Amino acid sequence: MARTGVHVAVAAFVASLLTPDQHVFATREGLVGGRMASGEIIQPGALFVALPHRSALRRDVEIRYQGRGVVVPVLDVGPWNTDDAYWSDGQRPAAERGRGTFRKPANPAGIDLSDATFASLGLRNNDYVEWRFVHRGYVPLPRLSLTSR
Repeated sequence: MARTGVHVAVAAFVASLLTPDQHVFATREGLVGGRMASGEIIQPGALFVALPHRSALRRDVEIRYQGRGVVVPVLDVGPWNTDDAYWSDGQRPAAERGRGTFRKPANPAGIDLSDATFASLGLRNNDYVEWRFVHRGYVPLPRLSLTSR
């Protein structure tokens, strides 16, 4: 059993190294009943996020906030931009620089969370989260601390 625990710990550590986390400001999308970039209608209770470039559509992301984590699909494009794949070239979201596709951003958001995703993470207000792309079927594991206590 201990050997299996070590394998799980090593796998979790290696997975955390493969895709860097993005630390960005997250907002609640809302818009229930609206049509997403994926073509789907936003349903109450739907778990998804929006990222500001179409290349992210239908990919899965892991989002973490204050010890909670969920894995959800990217089904919409936003929040403020439609051409800002900031994660692909190590940049920060354009909204942080006040740049928006259709208007000046009201906040620095780099990811939008559906109402249900927002609630699942325990957010009460818009706040900073960590996110990264993961493979289909990925199960979030607790993050390991490599520092000694």
